[in-house]
Amino acid sequence: MTNKFSPLDPMAMWRELTAQWEKSTNEFANETMASDPFRQGMHGGMNASLTAQNALGDLMARYLTMLNLPTRADLQVLGEQLQRIDDHLARIARAVEGGNASSAATAKAAPGPRRTRQPPAAAPAPTASKAPPAPARTRKPAGKRPS
Repeated sequence: MTNKFSPLDPMAMWRELTAQWEKSTNEFANETMASDPFRQGMHGGMNASLTAQNALGDLMARYLTMLNLPTRADLQVLGEQLQRIDDHLARIARAVEGGNASSAATAKAAPGPRRTRQPPAAAPAPTASKAPPAPARTRKPAGKRPS
């Protein structure tokens, strides 16, 4: 019997055993998954999982409704409505901007209305008093205050 493993590589035998185990396990799994009973079992398991998930979702929706809280579906509908409103506002903004551009061009071409109204006349200023006006106060620049 010849030794195909090098004495310098002690993990070579372990790698070879692992590779053989993976190969045999893979062959067994492929044969098992190709059978009809396995497919039917997987189909039944998936149906049971989906049924349980739907039942839990309905239970949570009823519980949240009882607590007067929005459900996931309510939040999704609200998000869709907000998106439609946002799109509508964007269309309005584009229309207004387009309208402003054309109205600005016509406003430059046509003169505005004449201003015929005059502001009310200012009250007459009081006569000068005999005292000279007080000098304006000046502020010192900000800085350290003397201690």
